[in-house]
Amino acid sequence: MTTPVKVAVVGSGLAGLTAAYLLSKELKGHAARYEVHIFEKASSLGMDAHSVSLSPEGVGEEWRVDVPMRSFQGGYYPRLMTLYKNLGVTFRKSDFSYSFSVAAPTISGCYTIVSSMIYNGASGLRGVSMPSAMKAQYQETKEMLPRLLMQLFTFTLFALSTLQLLYNYVRLVLLSAPVLRSRQTPHMTFHEWAQYSAPSGSLARLIGMDAAWLEFLGSVVTPLFSAVCTASEHDIMQHPVEEFLDYIWLTLFTHHYVVNNGVRDVVKRLSAPLENVHVSSTITGIRPDSSDPSLVTLEWADAQGSKHTYDGFSHIIFATQANHASELLSGYLSNLPRNSTHSEFVRQQVQCLKTFTYKPTIVINHTDDSLLPENPSDRRDLNLIRMSDDASRSKPLSPSSEPGSLCVSPSYTMATHRLRKPSNADSRASAVFQTTNPIVSPREESVLSIAKMERAILTLDAKKALQDLYIADQHPQVPGGQTSLGSGRLGRLQGTPRHGEREVPGIWLCGSYAYQGIPLLEGCVVSAANVVEQGILMRDSTSSSI
Repeated sequence: MTTPVKVAVVGSGLAGLTAAYLLSKELKGHAARYEVHIFEKASSLGMDAHSVSLSPEGVGEEWRVDVPMRSFQGGYYPRLMTLYKNLGVTFRKSDFSYSFSVAAPTISGCYTIVSSMIYNGASGLRGVSMPSAMKAQYQETKEMLPRLLMQLFTFTLFALSTLQLLYNYVRLVLLSAPVLRSRQTPHMTFHEWAQYSAPSGSLARLIGMDAAWLEFLGSVVTPLFSAVCTASEHDIMQHPVEEFLDYIWLTLFTHHYVVNNGVRDVVKRLSAPLENVHVSSTITGIRPDSSDPSLVTLEWADAQGSKHTYDGFSHIIFATQANHASELLSGYLSNLPRNSTHSEFVRQQVQCLKTFTYKPTIVINHTDDSLLPENPSDRRDLNLIRMSDDASRSKPLSPSSEPGSLCVSPSYTMATHRLRKPSNADSRASAVFQTTNPIVSPREESVLSIAKMERAILTLDAKKALQDLYIADQHPQVPGGQTSLGSGRLGRLQGTPRHGEREVPGIWLCGSYAYQGIPLLEGCVVSAANVVEQGILMRDSTSSSI
């Protein structure tokens, strides 16, 4: 029997679990057997670490709520959906409806939340609805004739605004088509593209089409991607626009999905073949193995603070955030001989990882419906609320640093999801909401859980640095009739140096940030699979049947 090749996976989010699963399951034709160890600093495996179990009145059994919400959309997540199907994870269509609203402060110090647009989902096929604020213009008129005239005026205004919305939406879709993009698009931020793409003809400016376009991007597209990326308006404006256009194009006329049994089921299936799972295990250091320089030793601490070591690893897969991976690799670099090819390689990896930016995110489960539009008729599955311009300018542009604060900067879009009640819930069960990045605090007594985490935010510099980790093919493309971002290959800073010392450990990097597009679940799956298929298995001269 051959000696097992030891692989350490640091981090147990979807990327870490996918990599560990692919290496641990039985794969025909492999010449090497892998002994995989997965390390997670939390007390449970990462993808489900922030989820909560609720027992509200009126629900007979435990209500498991995923934190954050793990929805995905056809067209942008083909590898994720394939993985779920292969695992036996079932999922259902969940075509969300949206409300877009503005929160404005009142004299009393509270906020009013008034909807400006109601979008009924399904890529626009279900149309839009008139917000209650427009209806109030004629509903408050008592006399019959003035009421009818006001009603006619309101419906005419709504029809015209809907036509304008439709025009801008169709224009956005057309401009997102790859064949119609400018050559400069890959190098432009969303803010630069917004100005570049605005109608510039004399007639367009005369009738205000340029202003209407910018208003559409600012009041609809920006809040939408602020919610998707859980980022501030400033971060969205500085985000590379190509990734947004890909997302719009690839998800056109596709469905949203959610897994039927939550991410706990995903974690259970991915971790089933794993034999060496180390939770409550914080990696504190990495150094060359004292007996063999081609291997590494991991130093880690358990929940009680006791120190431990594991040695003999041929590969380390960093499936953590880029900023966490850079810290660990910096410590490893300090233990390497200076001026060696391997140390220079690791130094460049650290430099690359430091390019990726992370921003804090808060997710709160609660029962406070005051974080929804004031009028119940305006409320939808996902309620996107931004602060009024005047209120935003009077507030700081960074998340609150006050201890125990439940709010982020008002430059974020607050997204409140009306959670679907379990099938066994009765009428006594309170409605439960999940708010991501609250700009208004829920009532303290309504809070059920609070989770604070970080999220990768793409920038032009990070997009450039990504080429050292992942080299994308031309995209989007249509393989086998299914539109997707396309395939790609590992970059030069994955594994080991292409030249120089060969007998060195493989250092691999994966996660949502290590793949083209917006950092989402698809990136976790693809980057992890590439590390296994194109990296470890190829380096160890095995044939892949994945």
